[in-house]
Amino acid sequence: MVSIPALPLTGPGLTLPRAASVAHALETVDTTLTLGDFQSPAQWTYPSQAADPVPAVLLIHGSSPADMDFTYTDPQGKPISSIFKDISQALGEGGVASLRYNKRYVSGPGQVNYERFYGEADLHTFLADAQTALDAMRKNPRIDPERIYIYGWSEGSTVATELVRRNPDVAGLIVQGPVTLDWDDLFEAQLTDVQLPYLRQVAPDGLTEQNLASVLSAPGGGLVARNAASFTLDPSSFAGGAPKLNPVFDQGGDGVVDLEGDYLTGVRNALAEQINSPQGFLNIYSPARALPSVTDQAPHLKVPVLILQGENDANTPRQYLTRLTDALTSADVPTTVRIYPGLGHSLGPADSMITDDFAPIAQEPLSDLVEWVRDQSGLE
Repeated sequence: MVSIPALPLTGPGLTLPRAASVAHALETVDTTLTLGDFQSPAQWTYPSQAADPVPAVLLIHGSSPADMDFTYTDPQGKPISSIFKDISQALGEGGVASLRYNKRYVSGPGQVNYERFYGEADLHTFLADAQTALDAMRKNPRIDPERIYIYGWSEGSTVATELVRRNPDVAGLIVQGPVTLDWDDLFEAQLTDVQLPYLRQVAPDGLTEQNLASVLSAPGGGLVARNAASFTLDPSSFAGGAPKLNPVFDQGGDGVVDLEGDYLTGVRNALAEQINSPQGFLNIYSPARALPSVTDQAPHLKVPVLILQGENDANTPRQYLTRLTDALTSADVPTTVRIYPGLGHSLGPADSMITDDFAPIAQEPLSDLVEWVRDQSGLE
C-alpha cells in the first residue's frame, strides 16, 4: 500500500517517522472510569517490559454506541472488526501504552441503554468523558504525562481536537477520518458522493414499492451506502412487515421516487428535520449539541498533528481533506498526513466509497501511527 503525503512531512518540530526497533510484549489491565453517573468499563494496554514511564495514546470513538474495542458487526450481527483493540495492540508492541473505554451508557458490545444514550448524551458529554479519561492517564504512574497523545476517529476527531485545545500540554493529536466539514455539509457529502451513486447502481429507474425490499437487501453496499434507501421508508415500516415507501417522497404521485429529483429533495428535507428536531436521530449533531469540525478548530491547535485518511472513506470523504490541511498550514501547525489508496473509514480494505464497510484496519496505518508516536516521543 502506497502512503501519499498531502503535506510536507517535515515542519516545525516534526521529523520523518522511523520504524520501531523492538516488538514489546503486552500487558492489559482492566479498569473502570466514572463517566457522570455511569461506570464505564475501560482497559489499559502497556508494553510489559518497559521500566520507565512510557508514552501513551488516549483513543476516542467515532459515532454510534461504541464499546472500547469499537466492535463493528454486519447486519446479521457477525463481528467484522474491532479496530481500537487492534490499535492498542500495535501501540503496545511498539512500546506505547494506551487507554480505551466504552462510551457512556455502553456496557459492552451490543449492551446499550439506548434511551439514555440517544436521549441524554451528546458530543459535549463525550468531551467531558474524554477529559475524565485524560485525567486518569495523567495520574497513572506508568504513563509519562509529558508524552500523552490524543487519538480521535471520525466523530471522535472533533472531540479529540477540542480536548487538545483545552489541554495544550498534551504531546500531539492524531485524527483518523477527521470531520472536515460542518455536520450538515458532511451528511450532504455522504448523500451526493456515496448514497446517490449507490442507488444509481441498484435502482437506476428510481425507488418503488416493488423494488424497495430488494434495494434494501442488495449486496455490495457498505454502511453508508446501505442507508441510502432507509430515508425513504414510511414510519410504519419500522414496526415490521414489508417495507413501504413514504408517500412524502413521491412528489409526482406516480409511484416512483426518481433519484435526481424526488429522492434528493426528500432526503435533504429529512436530514434537516432529523438534525433540527429534538427527537431526531441526528439531533446530536445540531449546533447546540455538537462540536465544531476539526477544520474550524484547527487555528487553535498548538501541537503536532497526524492525519490518517482512507482514500475510499465513505463516512468522511477524502476529497474534502484539503480544507483541513489548508487550515493547519495557515495556522503553522506541524502536520503529517497519510492517505491510503484502497482503504476506507476504518483504514481497512475498501474497493470504493460505495463498498466501504469497516473492514479490519490494515497494517500500514498501524505502522505509520506507531512510528509517528515513537518519533514524537524520542524513542529509539
